[in-house]
Amino acid sequence: MEKQFQKKLKAFGVRLKTLRKAKGLSQLDIEIECGINRTEVSRIENGQKNIELHTIFKLATALEIEIKDFFS
Repeated sequence: MEKQFQKKLKAFGVRLKTLRKAKGLSQLDIEIECGINRTEVSRIENGQKNIELHTIFKLATALEIEIKDFFS
């Protein structure tokens, strides 16, 4: 089960990075927009940090997308 969870975290991170780059935003832009330290953004994108729903909401707002877009 732990391996599945890590795989999902990594997939979420890849999706975040893809969406962020598609919007032309840097990790620093995300930090400024929603107050999530760019080191934390990097850890999320690399699947190294478990992410809370509140943080997902902040990221979606910064990227001007809906939360569901992370999972499609």
